[in-house]
Amino acid sequence: MNQNIFVVSEYESLHIYDDREFIVQSIGIGVKSFSTNNIIPSPLTNFIKRRYRDKGKGISSQRNCAYAITRFLNYVYGQVILNDEDFIHLKEEGICGLNLTHSARYITYLSLRAKANEITPNYVHDQMKYLVYFYYWLAEDKIIHDLFELSYYTTGKGKNIKKVPRNPFLDNELDIILVGRDERVPNLLVDFGSRRYTLVEQIIKLAQIYEPDIVLGICFQFFGGLRRSEVVNLTKQSVDLKGNGTDGFILKVRDNQDKLFPHIKNSSHLQVKRPRDQALLVNNLLLTVYDEHIKRLKTLEQNGIIKNNYALFVSKHNGMPISGKQYHAKFMKIKSLLLKKISDQQDVETYTLLTDNSWSTHIGRGVFTNFLLDLGMNVTQVAIARGDRSIDSVLSYVDEKTAVENMKLAVEEIRSAYNKGSAQIDSKFLNNWSVSRK
Repeated sequence: MNQNIFVVSEYESLHIYDDREFIVQSIGIGVKSFSTNNIIPSPLTNFIKRRYRDKGKGISSQRNCAYAITRFLNYVYGQVILNDEDFIHLKEEGICGLNLTHSARYITYLSLRAKANEITPNYVHDQMKYLVYFYYWLAEDKIIHDLFELSYYTTGKGKNIKKVPRNPFLDNELDIILVGRDERVPNLLVDFGSRRYTLVEQIIKLAQIYEPDIVLGICFQFFGGLRRSEVVNLTKQSVDLKGNGTDGFILKVRDNQDKLFPHIKNSSHLQVKRPRDQALLVNNLLLTVYDEHIKRLKTLEQNGIIKNNYALFVSKHNGMPISGKQYHAKFMKIKSLLLKKISDQQDVETYTLLTDNSWSTHIGRGVFTNFLLDLGMNVTQVAIARGDRSIDSVLSYVDEKTAVENMKLAVEEIRSAYNKGSAQIDSKFLNNWSVSRK
């Protein structure tokens, strides 16, 4: 094998339809030479294209898979350099000589790292999933010599039936060590618990003072469950107020990258996962922040600062739309200010909760979920109000008994709501969320 390393590369391709040109962003795999630093496109990009891009998967899905495959291949290359007897023949055979032993060794390596608490068991299983599809592609295209039985099973019902390849790496003869998912010790904070009302108010009020550019977005996350990328994709036209807002506050969550971020190539932090019309939990604090935000935009516009007339979230420094990375940095500043405030108050219990666990902008979605559960909504209603495709994401917030009771009722109702692209909150629950709530 040559002195090289596998790398992930992002590129654009031009497509023409009806005399119109379309630029499509894609992810590829390349080989970088140590001696020249040149990157040569690899035919392995065809796997990413066939498995993800051609099936309408987003750039993030393509990228995640590509990195998983390149990490595996670079591990293999490292073992070849070490003259490992299981890998040494690859010096001559290259990719064509890959077999199940190589993947089993890699999964075992990842599992041992998980047992050492360097990575999570879920990460190991995710990487293994990518490798299963990769090996099936290699075998189906007759790229590898070590063919194995291609066996599939089906999941889902009706139009949702999906054919899934069976995992070939679990053969007992491979002596694989696989860490179990249940060995993971959760350290990701998904909600503030009983402190959620107080902490949300503190975060918003700190943002009003120190990061007014994004305080409205923070409100949209806590009171509407929006993801960071969904917030920064909002335009002025995305907001639909009924009356003065007390009769309804709807956000039209859409992918507006072409309008807001045509200058940004790496769009992983900008993609809208679930386009929908998202209802918000309306309260006085939200309405106050919204009014302040609109006044700020008008002032920036009058002063000639705004560079993009579509943007709802604009940096006061350069007048450009705020990107996902910028939003995250601003949010983390607010998090630091919150931790300092709680430390100064000597609230040890809350400080421990917030520092012993990892959390960032996505916690807004978890808090919103628990606001809905506090209102007495069941799993099905919460999933619809969040704009989820299924109840799976909600189940981590509710107890097992509630989940089981609602499981059977949820499937059809959620599928119908998802197809309509509407994240509804029943009016009886909205009425319970008083506008006077702060």
